Amino acid sequence: MNENLLYKDYDVPQDLQFKTADILRMGGLDCTAQLSPKYFEDIFAAPNQITQVKVSLRFSVASKEILVQGNIAGKRLVQCARCLKMTEQAFAEDFLETYSNKSEIIDIMLLVRQTLSLTEEIRFLCKPDCKGLCPQCGQDLNVAPCKCKPVNLSPFAELKGKFK
Repeated sequence: MNENLLYKDYDVPQDLQFKTADILRMGGLDCTAQLSPKYFEDIFAAPNQITQVKVSLRFSVASKEILVQGNIAGKRLVQCARCLKMTEQAFAEDFLETYSNKSEIIDIMLLVRQTLSLTEEIRFLCKPDCKGLCPQCGQDLNVAPCKCKPVNLSPFAELKGKFK
């Protein structure tokens, strides 16, 4: 009997803690799991949040180690840095890690959380050419222009014309 057929019925734990003995017995494991966003509520700064996470894993057994190749894909709700609108954005990230086959448990959740935290961008934009908000009246300039007069925000603007 082919041992690789055994993992087709393997229940992927939601906490992503795998028993090393199971992986060794099966000679490896390929699996995919849809994870609850509640595990990742604290990854991004508010109001940004992860709404959907899917993890694909491949465990390969070597003589002293287990190689884990993974992919995290999903969606997140992020706030635009210019106009403050919430926008849904897709993400995908690969990771690779080795674990000793002497350990009892292989905890992939920590690796997934670290990989997700590295995907957070410094500034999210709803679109590359977002015009943002008017600094005076708060009008969303993507929707309509405002009637405010342009203000020179330079700290040296007051000195203009004083020296000749």
